[in-house]
Amino acid sequence: MRARGFVLTLLGIAIALTGCATMGTRSGYLGILPRDEQLVTLVVSEDAAIVRGECPWNVAHGNVLGCQTSRKVELPDGRSVRVVKIVRFTDRLPSPMAFAIDIHELCHAVAALQGIDDPCHTGNGGVVQHPAALPRNLIRR
Repeated sequence: MRARGFVLTLLGIAIALTGCATMGTRSGYLGILPRDEQLVTLVVSEDAAIVRGECPWNVAHGNVLGCQTSRKVELPDGRSVRVVKIVRFTDRLPSPMAFAIDIHELCHAVAALQGIDDPCHTGNGGVVQHPAALPRNLIRR
């Protein structure tokens, strides 16, 4: 009986570790600004601990499932812009292509709301850079 209990315990640990191993996180940034700042950073994770670690302490009750933070950055022309970081929990990671599209469109939204020159195509020509985005002619702007 003890051997059976031991085997079941090991099996439970193996299943738990397998579950942990399948949790993933995607993170990236877009919108190159002067001084190597990025206009938008996006973190999407299946691991609630990562989300809690990335989000500032909050007095809200229950689990933190996401947050956004921003900070002011001075541009060389004297204007300022807010760079934004969005962190969120998910039950399933988006595909690499879907993630790239999400961060790209978020970049456009953040730039448009601040009335700045849109930096979201700098270095990528407006084309999703993930190989799964083929055929590329469907993704071009």
